[in-house]
Amino acid sequence: MPIESAKILLFSGGAAILFSSLIGFLMLIPLQAHENKSTSRINLKHIGAAHLDWIMLGLMQGLAGGLILLFELAPPLWIVFLMVFGGWANPLPYVFRAFGINAFRFSGGAVQRLAAALGGLSSLSIVTAWLVLLYCAVQNW
Repeated sequence: MPIESAKILLFSGGAAILFSSLIGFLMLIPLQAHENKSTSRINLKHIGAAHLDWIMLGLMQGLAGGLILLFELAPPLWIVFLMVFGGWANPLPYVFRAFGINAFRFSGGAVQRLAAALGGLSSLSIVTAWLVLLYCAVQNW
């Protein structure tokens, strides 16, 4: 089980870094001089924040996979999936914000509340997964 958990986290982290790299490449297209201003409704600063967040969270998932291997942990599969969910969903509030939805405030309409709830749940998922993994690592020290 530790090897499978580590594989899931390492693969997911690598996929997040690849995904973020593709977003970084796609962000260059609207910045070219020959492009029209059709993307002016999208705030690229917030897309850039999501791009960096996916890279950092991909590295976080890889670190969690390494922790599982080095400390020979056998975390429950739901902990692994909390980490994966958090690693992928946590940057989404920046994406919502790029399109004019403030996902950092739990107010407004249904879409804004859903976006804020998603951000909160993803943060809670990451913190919960890290607490369990580090507790298990201390027990195996």
